[in-house]
Amino acid sequence: MKKRIDKIIKYILKDFNHKIIFLSKSYTVIEYIKNKYGSKFDSKTKFFTIKKFLENISGLKILDDYSTLLYFFSLLKKDDFIEKKFHDFFNWGPKILNDFHNIDFNLINVEHFFSYIISTEKINKWNLDLLEKKFLFWEKIHEYYYILQSQLFRKGIAYYGMLFKAAIYRLDFFLDEIKDTKIILFLVDDSTFNECEKIFTKKISQQGLVYNLCEKNILKSKYFKKNLNSKVNLQYKYNCLKIIGVSREIEQVKTVENIIYKLIKKKEKKPNKILIIPGDNHLTIPLVHSIKTKLGINMSFNINYPLNDLPIHYTFYSIFQLLLKKNKFKKFTKKDVVTVLSNGYIQKFFLKKNSILKKLNIENDSDFVCESIIKRYLYKNDLWVIFQIPTNNIKMILISLIGFIRKFIKLLITNIRRHFLELKFIFKLEIYIQKLRIIARKNKNFSIGINDVFHMYEQFIYTENIRYVHKNKRGLYITGFKDIFLENFDIVIITSFNEGVIPPNHDNKSFIPFDIYYKKLQINNFNENFYFHHFTRIIQFSKQTYLIYKNQPDEINSGEKSRFIHRMEIDSKINTEKKNKLFRPIFPVRTEKQSIVIYKTKSIIYCLHELIHKGLSPSSIHLYNYNPLLFYYKKILKLNDPEKTSYKKKAGQIIHKILKILYDPIKENWITIDYIHKMKVDYESIIKKVLLKREEIIEGHNMFLYYIIKNYIKNFISWDEKIIKNGHKIFLKEIECEAYAILNIGSKKVNLHGIIDRIDEYDGTIRILDYKIGVSKIKEINISSKNIENIFCDTNYAKIMQLLIYVYLWFKSSISKGNNKKSIIIGIVSPEEGGNILQVPINIQKRNITYADYEINVLPFLIKRISDILDPNIPIIEKIY
Repeated sequence: MKKRIDKIIKYILKDFNHKIIFLSKSYTVIEYIKNKYGSKFDSKTKFFTIKKFLENISGLKILDDYSTLLYFFSLLKKDDFIEKKFHDFFNWGPKILNDFHNIDFNLINVEHFFSYIISTEKINKWNLDLLEKKFLFWEKIHEYYYILQSQLFRKGIAYYGMLFKAAIYRLDFFLDEIKDTKIILFLVDDSTFNECEKIFTKKISQQGLVYNLCEKNILKSKYFKKNLNSKVNLQYKYNCLKIIGVSREIEQVKTVENIIYKLIKKKEKKPNKILIIPGDNHLTIPLVHSIKTKLGINMSFNINYPLNDLPIHYTFYSIFQLLLKKNKFKKFTKKDVVTVLSNGYIQKFFLKKNSILKKLNIENDSDFVCESIIKRYLYKNDLWVIFQIPTNNIKMILISLIGFIRKFIKLLITNIRRHFLELKFIFKLEIYIQKLRIIARKNKNFSIGINDVFHMYEQFIYTENIRYVHKNKRGLYITGFKDIFLENFDIVIITSFNEGVIPPNHDNKSFIPFDIYYKKLQINNFNENFYFHHFTRIIQFSKQTYLIYKNQPDEINSGEKSRFIHRMEIDSKINTEKKNKLFRPIFPVRTEKQSIVIYKTKSIIYCLHELIHKGLSPSSIHLYNYNPLLFYYKKILKLNDPEKTSYKKKAGQIIHKILKILYDPIKENWITIDYIHKMKVDYESIIKKVLLKREEIIEGHNMFLYYIIKNYIKNFISWDEKIIKNGHKIFLKEIECEAYAILNIGSKKVNLHGIIDRIDEYDGTIRILDYKIGVSKIKEINISSKNIENIFCDTNYAKIMQLLIYVYLWFKSSISKGNNKKSIIIGIVSPEEGGNILQVPINIQKRNITYADYEINVLPFLIKRISDILDPNIPIIEKIY
């Protein structure tokens, strides 16, 4: 990106004689231009970030969100809200502020919006008791939208959305005042413009130059109006990508370590030509530790570090928990006292040789600790101020916390270099509490206690970051996924490339009901566009990019690869390297985790027999093969699965539903070219109805899902069309067919069941098909006598096992209607590389399957696997991946 900026600046220096203002949303871009070229321009040349420029136009100063929230809270009157709503402000307040931002950013008609949403609330709360006084939340929010803005205007401050809206209204006047000045705007993330940004860019382009730094021909990329509404360019480089799936969190670190070690050992790359992007910030510290201590490589940092990921946060969190319990029980709980006193920072800086922990355990058997006992050991200690905090006096709470923080700063500041992040954290926290103290002092009716202060602390922790910048010209570079970097890199490694991380889960950050938010306000969710734009930018400025994702679920994420990877697999011939088994790292890793073993008691055996009586499906057997402990949790204990439906699973469910809608009308009929043409006309509107429950433009979080589903359905219909046009005949017998059959295992009767995606006759031969959305890289599966015994035990054969159980259901259930002596075709229908649909036939010893073959070659292994699951002597043993 530096070369592109240099090219533009040289062009400007050659031909420009005007006063100039340089603008960019990115501070990194402006800093680079100012430092390198500032001396070459006239002294009247100015350099602004867009935020600073908007402050100049509007005459307002920007106020950060957490300060705006505090100010908003100070304006609330208790009488205007029911008590629970008032004290719950720091749960709903951030969402309302986010909605204010969106209303202002998108120049929404405020009166029209509030009129509509208040009417909706009135309808929802209507009842026959006309005399009942109803609390209307949105009526109050309407009032406070104007109260907040008027109070902020009076003070000359504004939140960002309000600032941008005010600047847009003054922009024409401002530009007219500086008409002799050329404005040069550099864009780096133009894919997710709101209305204010669109108008701003159009107006600037009329009085200056607008350059998109991600365009290839930079001097021809002067922005025109048509660019502002363009869709994300999906034609990015695939050949420079390598995708690696690993099963555990630690393997991501080890994979990065191995890649860097090989590159540097072979002297292929210098460290400063390698960029690491932790998709999830939790991996930042392990990655830094691994690279610095094990590989001995220095690093440059330019990264936003979330406050809630810093260890010092847990020191204050434990203090708040202590005070919350004190407020609840009116005394200290031993557990919380021990947690505070055991904290690493407290031990290191405040206790040192103090023996209070040992004495507490010896002298106190109760669940509670008297204040007099704590006072005996801590009276002369700086920690004593924490235990003295009165939990219902806001003034004393804040004064005591500030006093403790200042004592903490004095201890940390003795080694600034070592405690740089801790000091950044604690300085930010002090400023935040000081702002709260000022508000409390000015508002005599500001009656809140420790619960409210804790909610404020949580809001602060989960929204604020520390910008950590450390430069080392020879060091490997670490930055965040959304951060702008100017260098071109030979190697970029992105970790945690999982669904829910890149792009992140679309947490509901709005209080506006879904249908109003998207339909009436026409506010689009740009989350996916935004992240996809950054992803393409990263690829564009690197020669080779590694994407590392976790392919097994755990408490951190679902183990589902990002939807961006799914899309790339469909669009191109891209390989994914899977490391399901823990590879041997450069440095040995010790693992001490032992499998959980559960022996089958009478009650477990009873539950297993109940399960086979109700019905055993292929997915249940696969779950047992994947991890018997999960099978125990879900099928024996019947625990609900707390995980969200994965992106891939959701796409699969919708594809099955759409194919059923499309093909159901011709069940028990021949598939004809005429009907295929009808499906080609209908399928897009059906997808929209199923996906959004309405026919509208697909945008935001459904865009990539829609693309994958549409691509699959279109290619599936074309696959049937090609077969018919080649002279073959297909008679559709069943679609999404529920099948049941009894399997006798000794004296036990096992009720097998499953849903077969499609059963048809292909040129007179029965064909059983199973749809999959994952890309297939093989064109035929032949099962030999050597590997057939593994099919019902090994998770790598899950798809084949599923179809072989469907074969038994076909032969033994009523759906075959006595037509069960002939051989049948079975196959997996999935996209091949490039997106075209492919049927992957499955053959037993290189031929189609008859029941006689099945009974001899397959059935004994199915019986053995189910027998093992039921066997009282075989315990349930956890599999550790």
